[in-house]
Amino acid sequence: MPTVRGFFPPKTATGRASLIPAPPWHYSGDLLTIEYRTDPARVRELLPAPLAPAAEDPGAVALIWADWQSCGAGKEELLDPVRGQYKECFAVVRCDYRGRTYSRCVHIWVDKDFALARGIHQGYPKKLGSIHLTRPHPYGPAPRIEPGAVFGATLAAGDRRLAQAVATLREPSETGGFVNGHL
Repeated sequence: MPTVRGFFPPKTATGRASLIPAPPWHYSGDLLTIEYRTDPARVRELLPAPLAPAAEDPGAVALIWADWQSCGAGKEELLDPVRGQYKECFAVVRCDYRGRTYSRCVHIWVDKDFALARGIHQGYPKKLGSIHLTRPHPYGPAPRIEPGAVFGATLAAGDRRLAQAVATLREPSETGGFVNGHL
């Protein structure tokens, strides 16, 4: 009987049909992060025990759109972009665990099956969705990363619009944000 190979199904004799390569995985991309504050009781609804909303800024939420390029150690996906490029949108809240503040991903949508499989393998609550965001570029009509640039983003799943955002850049940030910008 032939041996089948591959990190993740489907596995074949060569292993080339595997949906995702073996770790380690590498990522680069553009992210648009919208941070806001909501009622801490709404954050509490999203956290399983023993997690609780963070003591400091318990209603802090970030909705993050990302346009990713990913690859395994061999970097084959860089030469076959359909295997490594994807978009995602995820919601992150601040939480407390044993007296320390952490960030927790409470919802996440991706637009490709390999990103869904890899995320579920890593323990993320991924679902399929339709994600779009303005891409920065140094030439042409696309906005540049500079004051006055305007970026848009949308998220839909199950044929329903779940979120949308428009952000205008004002100045470089002096902090890492208030949801993920903690030690």
